[in-house]
Amino acid sequence: MHIFEGLPSQLDSSPVMQLKRSTFQELSFRTGLWFALGVGFAIPISTSLTSAFSVGVLICWFLSGQYRVTFELLRTYRVATVSLILFCTLAVGLLYTPQTLSLATRNLFKYRQFLMIPIYLSFFLDSRVRLRGIRMFELALLLTLAVSMFCWMFGIEWDVPSHDHAIFKNRITQNILMSFLVYLSAWRFLEKPRKNWFWGAVLLIATVNVLLIVPGRSGYLAVGVLIGVLMYQKLGYKGILPAGACVLVIGMICYQSSDRFQRRIDLVISEIRNYHQTQDHASGVNLRIEFLLNGLELAQSSPIFGSGTGSFAMRYHQLMEQKGQMVTANPHNEYVMLLVQNGAIGVGLFLLLFWFCWRSTRGLSGLEPAFAQAVVGVYMIVCLVNSLMLDTTEGGLFGYLMGLTCAAGVSTRGASLGTSPVETDADAPDSQAETLQNAA
Repeated sequence: MHIFEGLPSQLDSSPVMQLKRSTFQELSFRTGLWFALGVGFAIPISTSLTSAFSVGVLICWFLSGQYRVTFELLRTYRVATVSLILFCTLAVGLLYTPQTLSLATRNLFKYRQFLMIPIYLSFFLDSRVRLRGIRMFELALLLTLAVSMFCWMFGIEWDVPSHDHAIFKNRITQNILMSFLVYLSAWRFLEKPRKNWFWGAVLLIATVNVLLIVPGRSGYLAVGVLIGVLMYQKLGYKGILPAGACVLVIGMICYQSSDRFQRRIDLVISEIRNYHQTQDHASGVNLRIEFLLNGLELAQSSPIFGSGTGSFAMRYHQLMEQKGQMVTANPHNEYVMLLVQNGAIGVGLFLLLFWFCWRSTRGLSGLEPAFAQAVVGVYMIVCLVNSLMLDTTEGGLFGYLMGLTCAAGVSTRGASLGTSPVETDADAPDSQAETLQNAA
């Protein structure tokens, strides 16, 4: 079979997928499932806890023999294959980078989420486990929302005043995370509006938190994208115009009712309009435009392969010595970063991964495939204004959510053929979800 075909029937019928585990391997597998669920809760809360749980997942992945499932997925499932190829392409960039090997390797390590996607895929083949993973993520977001709203209502400054009621992460990261809570609560509320009134309330409060309380403009953009994705999922292409109208109405209401929102939007408009009239590019939008133009200039010297992984900071510093502009190691644009360091090949594989993640869930129903498309939509657009893959929280979240949600593309189609993606011996539980129950 061609490596990019990814036919679930062949995947499920492979002997490699029908694991026979020893008692120790089964215990390791159960523990790995708990660690994987823990990652979903830890990502919005604590970087240290996320790292600890991720290491636990890796150890259990190896000890339980689950790597055999991952290797089969790499051979047959396009999302896993392209994710690994992308990471290997970034690793090859170490061979010709002008940066020192230690710094370049540190830069490569920031893209470890592309290695984690196939590993998470192997742990989330059961739909009930996937739903529990999403619930753990939701629980962390609900905790963040509750504390943020409490601090806002009572005028409490969390940690430092500049956080603007952002709790566990900075305001940009929190608003991106909170935009996903907006989507998840909207999806659940629209499924059964009369029954799921709680999620309707969460939808309203989370939207207010993103747009009116925590001033992260990336969150504004993410909410707009998610409205478009949700409308498309519910109405197809007919939902595009209503989505645009909805974004416009919400934007006008927020603009008229919130001085903070109005100032943030006015600042964006004025900075874009006056970019060429001023040399003082010291604010967010002006700097992003400057980084974009300078990054494209750097990419011209090696447009196909780039100048090597980890080379952006060095090359940008050299260019700024000539221009006398602000030096940066982060262009706040993931596409520019990949283009300079890994050329058109790196950017193409990055976009190809987005495409396969989207395609893997087309035609499927349920929360997981819908959420996969929402995540892809947000990251594709917000990566234009932030280097999300370089950021520990945003990058780790992408790997986790893509592994979790895209697993639906393996297991759901396999179930429709009357087969089971992963089977253990006769003494083992019938599913990952039952494994969790027995472990408890």
